[in-house]
Amino acid sequence: MLRAAFVLTLVTVAALVISCDDDDEVPAQPPSAGLVQTATARLQALTPPIGDIGNLPIEPATGWSTGSDMPTPRAEVAAAVIDRKIYVVGGFTENGQNSSTVEVYDTETDTWSSIEPMPERLDHAMAASANGKLYVMGGWRVFGEQASDAVYEYDPAAERWRSVTSMPFPRAAGAAASDGSTIYVVGGVGPDPEVALAYDVASDEWRRIASIAEPREHLAATVVRGKVYAIGGRWSDRGNVATVEEYDPDTDEWREREPMPTARGGLAAAVINNKIHVVGGESFGDGSRTFQEHEVYSPGFNLDGETIGNSWNVEDPLLTSRHGLAAAAVSEGVWLYVIAGGETPGLSVSGIVEMSHEGLEGGPEIAITFTPDE
Repeated sequence: MLRAAFVLTLVTVAALVISCDDDDEVPAQPPSAGLVQTATARLQALTPPIGDIGNLPIEPATGWSTGSDMPTPRAEVAAAVIDRKIYVVGGFTENGQNSSTVEVYDTETDTWSSIEPMPERLDHAMAASANGKLYVMGGWRVFGEQASDAVYEYDPAAERWRSVTSMPFPRAAGAAASDGSTIYVVGGVGPDPEVALAYDVASDEWRRIASIAEPREHLAATVVRGKVYAIGGRWSDRGNVATVEEYDPDTDEWREREPMPTARGGLAAAVINNKIHVVGGESFGDGSRTFQEHEVYSPGFNLDGETIGNSWNVEDPLLTSRHGLAAAAVSEGVWLYVIAGGETPGLSVSGIVEMSHEGLEGGPEIAITFTPDE
C-alpha cells in the first residue's frame, strides 16, 4: 500500500505543468527570466527509508567506474570540495614520509593539478571547506609522537595559505565536517580525545562542545541538515567500532544511532541527498585486512527537520579495498568520489580514483514550471 501510494504521488507531481493557455506547447527550456517561475519539488520528505519499502523502482542500480589516478599516491589523506574540485591534502607517500602536497581533482575534466604546498608536512590531518576556502586542521607532524594543533586556511582566489586560530589542543586522526559556517572536529588522538570542537569561520574562534560517548580515532564525520554524525573508528582497547552518534547543535547533545553493519576504522564518508555513504577501512590483528564495504546510512527527516529515520543499506562495494582514503560528493551531490588510500593494512599508498553516480538516490527532483498570466 505504501509503495502504491508513493508511486501515485510521484506520477501526480510529475504531471504538474500549469499554464494559462492549455493549447500552449510546453517549451524544452524555460523562457526568459521574469516570465517563468521555476520551483523544484523534492519528494524526499515523502520517501521512507529504502529498507522500509523494498524494491521501489526509483532506487537506482549503483556501480563504480574509475577516473585518472592522483599523481602522487598517498594514504591517510584529508580532503574537501570547493567548486566541484576535490582538494586532497597531506598524508603518507610511498617512502613512508608525511607530505605537504596538495593535489586538486577537477571532476568536470577528470584532470589533476597541484597548488602551493601546505605550510608543513602532515599525515592524519582533518580538512573541510567553508565560504569557498579550504581548512586543514591538526594531524601528525611526527607520526605517533607529535600531533599538531595548527589550522591553515587556503584561499583559492588568492592562491595563498595563512594560519588562523589554532585548536584548543593538538589532534590527529580525527574527523572534520562543515555546515558551511561552522567546522566540527570530532575524535582523534590527543588530550581529551572525547571532547568535540566547533570552529566559527566568521569569528575565527574555537569552542568546546559536548563530548562523544567514548574516545575513538580514524573515524568519519559528516553534516546532514545541520546535524553532525560521527561514524565508526577505533580505539586501542576496543579495536574497530560500529558506533554512530548524532550531534544536535541546538541542544548541544549527542545521541547514539543505529550502528554500522561493519565495524571499521580508517574509513571515509560523504553525503548524497541527505544520506551518508561510508566506504573503505581497515582492521588489525587476527583477520587483518582492508575493506571494500560501501554502506549507506539514512537519517530520515520530516518537514520540520526532525530526524525520524535510522537505518542502513549495503550498496555495491568499492572496486578496490582501501583504508586512509578520502570520499567526496560533487555536482549537486549525485557523484560520489573515493580517492587514494592504502590497499593493504599499515603503510601502503595509492592514487586510485573511483566514482559512482547515485542518480535518484534519496528521492527524485521534479521541475514544475509555472507560467503566470501576462
